[in-house]
Amino acid sequence: MASTFNRRHMLEFTALADCDPIIFAFIDDLRRAGYAENYVVQHHPGAARHFLIWLHLNGIALETVDGPVIDRFVRHDCDCRAAVPARVQLCPWRKRRTSPHIMNFVRFLERTGRINTPGDLDDNLRILDSFLERLRGDGYPPGSVSSHYAACAGLIAWLHLSRIRLRDMNPDVYARFRNREFICSIPGLFAGQRKRSPEGGYDDEMAKFLGYLVAIGQIKPFEPTVEEEVLPVLLARFSVWLERNRGISSRTIRDRIRLIEAMLPALGDDPRTYDAALIRQALWEQMKGRSRNHARQLTITMRMYLRFLVSEGGIAAALVEAVPTVAQWQLATLPRHIPIEDVERTISSCGETPMGVRDRAILLLLARLALRAGDIIDLRLGDIEWDKAQIRVSGKSRRQTVLPLPQDAGDALHTYIATVRPGVDEEKVFLCVNAPIRPLSRPNTVSKIVQSALDRAGVTTFASRGAHVFRHSQATALLRSGATLDVVGSLLRHASLDTTMIYAKTDVGMLREIAQPWIGGLER
Repeated sequence: MASTFNRRHMLEFTALADCDPIIFAFIDDLRRAGYAENYVVQHHPGAARHFLIWLHLNGIALETVDGPVIDRFVRHDCDCRAAVPARVQLCPWRKRRTSPHIMNFVRFLERTGRINTPGDLDDNLRILDSFLERLRGDGYPPGSVSSHYAACAGLIAWLHLSRIRLRDMNPDVYARFRNREFICSIPGLFAGQRKRSPEGGYDDEMAKFLGYLVAIGQIKPFEPTVEEEVLPVLLARFSVWLERNRGISSRTIRDRIRLIEAMLPALGDDPRTYDAALIRQALWEQMKGRSRNHARQLTITMRMYLRFLVSEGGIAAALVEAVPTVAQWQLATLPRHIPIEDVERTISSCGETPMGVRDRAILLLLARLALRAGDIIDLRLGDIEWDKAQIRVSGKSRRQTVLPLPQDAGDALHTYIATVRPGVDEEKVFLCVNAPIRPLSRPNTVSKIVQSALDRAGVTTFASRGAHVFRHSQATALLRSGATLDVVGSLLRHASLDTTMIYAKTDVGMLREIAQPWIGGLER
């Protein structure tokens, strides 16, 4: 380093003299900002002078200073004193990760126009404030808001120090931010601690902020906008036919459409070319390596599709018989259930936290009314008739059924709505506890609530650990207490008594009373 300085000769007196007016103005600026006199005098003049001298020695124009230049300075192996006159008292620079004194000086140079910047820092900070205010409005707790600030302020600081405008952000720029090599630090805004983001650090927070920037038109989407899926004309008509003629839910319709869509490449677009061999081959390709239940759903869906085509006159009615039947032994299995004591222990495990109050209301509705997970998801405030102590549910067939609301389930539901449920403009009853506040959207979410409660209560069972275990348990308990199959079927909202018949097998005591001895059997 010294030899380099010798080639450049000794630092000119004029260069040293040029530093003084800038430093004096900087000191006055700090005093006006209210910094303590001792802090100003002891730390800032020497650091500022050293920075200006180092820039001159390395041929770096003041107006081009950015994050990488600052990083080079704070980490440089200092031999600057070899290039200045002996009378200039320049202390050796101790290498460090960052320096608040240098960053105060850089911010002064930026504000006074001596360093070129994109000029949008203040605007970006206002955007960040608006984003954080929206999070607060959506119910995010203070700790989560602080986490979002740390993530987003780091991005804004890096963009500013990299001299990149916010509106120029794209996937390549964001990748550079994620792999940044210098520490971002802007006094009063953000004090960076790491050169690189920790793996997976702030991913969710950054995704929300980027989404917000896209929504307000500040940046373009990183990924092409996913347009709403447009079904082929034939499948679109099939979807309408299912809705009008089958009475199934929109979720089930989407499932049926996906199954047919997967088979269309093998079937072809023209139904007039369909024959029995083609239909069976298309089914077989989708059944290979799949479960019996999946194969059964495929055949059911294919029959629906072919009947739709028959209704449109596209194929002969006899072609429906080409769909094979998947073997299924009626009443071959038993509904898996748990004892009523385990049900009550699971409900009692919820606790008094906001999430516990919500989950207790859900579990009581599942246990007392044998609701399905989809019923919980679809339940609306208008479906509850408090004065009559009843609720309306639609179920699989979309036919509304009115069910009585037991006292404990009604009390739990009222407690949740009155004391815990966020006051948002949303008709769905059950909402997420953590921000962003939104309705529970998937039946699987309800099953996870049940599974967590079972685990918390220490209930071990061979039964399914999803929402349906309460439905099976309630039906089994009713039968064992003397209720008729008609009563159980009415509660379960079965369209046919044959569907309810399987629960008769769960009353082992009654079966033992009516079971006949096996012919030729031996008494033991």
